[in-house]
Amino acid sequence: MSEATRAPVARALNVLEAMNAAHSLHLGEIAERASLPKSSAVRLLDQLVEAGYVEKLSRSAGYRLTSRVQRLSWGFRLSDAVVEVAEPLMREFTKKHRWTLFIGVAEGDRMIVRYGTVAESPVAIDPLIYEAPTPFLLGALGLAYLAFCPDWERRAIIARLGRSRSATDRLARNPDDVMRILNGIRKRGYALTSDEVRQLANTSPKSAADGRRRVTGMAVPVMRGDRVLATVSLRFMRSVIGEQEAAKTLLEPLRDLARDIEIETHRLTDAGRE
Repeated sequence: MSEATRAPVARALNVLEAMNAAHSLHLGEIAERASLPKSSAVRLLDQLVEAGYVEKLSRSAGYRLTSRVQRLSWGFRLSDAVVEVAEPLMREFTKKHRWTLFIGVAEGDRMIVRYGTVAESPVAIDPLIYEAPTPFLLGALGLAYLAFCPDWERRAIIARLGRSRSATDRLARNPDDVMRILNGIRKRGYALTSDEVRQLANTSPKSAADGRRRVTGMAVPVMRGDRVLATVSLRFMRSVIGEQEAAKTLLEPLRDLARDIEIETHRLTDAGRE
């Protein structure tokens, strides 16, 4: 696409972004917020009106967006916003603390690992993965989600996993055992890949099982109210640092990271509507 073709598209998007901050705006306000001459703003607004994204109210009331603009964001979920915000923050964390981070979001009856900082970690032994599914009960990412999500959601997920025929979900066939693990996670405020869960790795290829035994995940939730937006897991080798030492030295920075992701996600998704 040529620069001549791209520029009008960018200007039109600037107009939509400028209008998103208010219920309605006059031409002069739109032009100022979009950093455009009024003549250019008029032409773009006329095109957006014709396309159905903007409605002209009156000369005195100005313009407002229509519901059609929501179609532009149908493919962008809140989980996408969380990952977008998290990526640079996670890279900075790994550069400072060396250990690999992964961020996961819930999707149906599994977690999806959306991003990891393997490339930034000098001590990473995990593979570089993206958009990789992982069972709820197999590692710290999923355990942290189940521990901190609302009660109704936790019960529903565990019930579904209990009906699963997958070996990686078999722990859910004993809900009392699952709840004992999750209660311990809530009490200490973070999830660790437990020895009970590691036994499930025996159903995986030997190389993958060996990798899981060498590395432990310590995960915390990214919250919004009582909702878990995502979970972030720090992966460390037990031969280098024990679980207690990891919790003592890395837990607070990990929690700070989760809070930063929560704050920046709020700014990205809500600031335009406040």
